[in-house]
Amino acid sequence: MGSSSPDLVLLVIMQEERFYYLVSRTLSGSVSEPEKAELQQLILEDERLWILYLQIFPEQKETEEEDQSEALQAYTAHFTKMQIAGHFGENTLEEQPPRRLRRNLLMAASVLITLMLGGWWLWSAIPAKKSEVASREVKTPKGSQSYLTLPDGTEVWLNANSKIVYDNDFNQSARNVQLIGEAYFKVAKDQDKPFTIQAGGLKVKVLGTVFNLRSYPDEENIETTLVSGSVAITLDDQPGNTIQLKPGEKLSVHNRVSTSPLITRRIVDSLDTPEAPLLLLSKIRVDPLDSTLLDAAWKEGKLVFDGEEFGKVASKLEKWYNITVIVENENLYNTSFTGVFGKKSLVKVLNALQATGKLTYRQENDTVYVH
Repeated sequence: MGSSSPDLVLLVIMQEERFYYLVSRTLSGSVSEPEKAELQQLILEDERLWILYLQIFPEQKETEEEDQSEALQAYTAHFTKMQIAGHFGENTLEEQPPRRLRRNLLMAASVLITLMLGGWWLWSAIPAKKSEVASREVKTPKGSQSYLTLPDGTEVWLNANSKIVYDNDFNQSARNVQLIGEAYFKVAKDQDKPFTIQAGGLKVKVLGTVFNLRSYPDEENIETTLVSGSVAITLDDQPGNTIQLKPGEKLSVHNRVSTSPLITRRIVDSLDTPEAPLLLLSKIRVDPLDSTLLDAAWKEGKLVFDGEEFGKVASKLEKWYNITVIVENENLYNTSFTGVFGKKSLVKVLNALQATGKLTYRQENDTVYVH
């Protein structure tokens, strides 16, 4: 009996990972008919996955698809009865439009999920800069991080080279902020005034939530990682379509307004590729050594790489160490790196990357040339 338990746990994990993969394919509009059937079978066999499915696709409660199977209809009715009995909370988000519109929205985006591991920490004592105009601005330069509390009590940790902007009348009638860069939020609860963040080409709406949001103009992805609570995410060009995240989930969307010429070219190329992933939903990961949330590891003094292409690695190095990275070999942009470094110097991190045999480097003052 005891020997079968680990096998059962492993099976559950594998089924859950497959579920998230198939959901991501569905959201992106690239799911095949066999994959649709496989996803339907998974949610029919596991009520826990069915509940997750309903929370990702709330419109399924209304049984909007005419070809939905009798079994799915039965599950929908069962779930509704459980809600009435008080077993599950009502969906607080507005009703979503038909999935056809969702597909049209997501065909305009492209996604790459990036789950990261470890690095060196530089916590600068440079205070956040504020400017008093029609709005307030708090920013941190490269090589530093900062912490602030907004007028409503929301706590914000700003990563290097990041900026948050909010109106002087913040919290009087609304709680709206703009983020450029990366921040970790602990949003104060206020049912009457949802907290809204504009980041790149998407908007995140929350009530009382803990989450990490990364949206740098020079990076390929905008990443939202939910720790607790719930968030509703919409893209600017289709405000009627909403994606809801649950605690422990991460959503990555291509940054369509990226300022990097290389990234812009790659996004355009990926949209022309039938098999290119358009959106990917996944479970968050933690550092097995200390259970640190990897996407927010920077807050705990860790710089993380996990199977990331060198373009993302270079961007992180530049912000973390306040340097410039010149890539002399474009093939590196298709090369991935993984590593864990805690409070290491730039030289030690570069030496570790070089030890993989995938690159060489030379440093001249604050510029690093990589080949």
